Amino acid sequence: MEPEKEFELERMIMFSDALFAIAITLMIFDVKWPDIPDNLTGVNLYRLFQPTIFRFLIFVLSFYYIGRSWVQHLKLGRMLRAYDQGLISRNLIYLFFITTFPFTASGIDHARTGFSFPLLLYSFNLAAVPVMHFLIIRYIFHKKPELSVSAKEAEKKFIYTRSLYFSSFMVAIFLLTILVAILTSGNPAYVSYCYMLIPFGVRYAARKAKKYKPITTAS
Repeated sequence: MEPEKEFELERMIMFSDALFAIAITLMIFDVKWPDIPDNLTGVNLYRLFQPTIFRFLIFVLSFYYIGRSWVQHLKLGRMLRAYDQGLISRNLIYLFFITTFPFTASGIDHARTGFSFPLLLYSFNLAAVPVMHFLIIRYIFHKKPELSVSAKEAEKKFIYTRSLYFSSFMVAIFLLTILVAILTSGNPAYVSYCYMLIPFGVRYAARKAKKYKPITTAS
């Protein structure tokens, strides 16, 4: 690759890393201590801290999810040797959904029975990230294979298969949250339980792609 093209590719990757860092940092700003009265006599501490605990759990989930997405994006970056406008456009859409996490996560505070839209919007955000990541992978490995490094076919197959199954699983979770919201009249507690399935999606995708995972040897 020409030196200027290599530098431009590095700039695209660094730009992506910066947006990941900004998004994951902004998440913590919504986790605030409640107003604690001077006299705690008769104060239900659990009820007082319940909103903070809930926001913190959403932060943990989002931190894990964004962090995992960054790791996958980093691994994909190692497979690149060139770029084009199609890749830039897809990467920008992917980063758009990464940077909307602070907004969609903060909206969950407003969810209540009969108004589950904030939860569904967050679920959509959770699904949109892996779907766009898969579309980037498909573009690089199948539509424009000249953009990726030569060889390493086993690793490419592993990355592609894992992304395919995980994105499909997250779309299924999004559809499940819609179904649960309809059946429970938008009860936030029941809808939020769907998020607990995400770790199973990670394991499911890893298991499906396991046979393609490259064998690494200790040096």
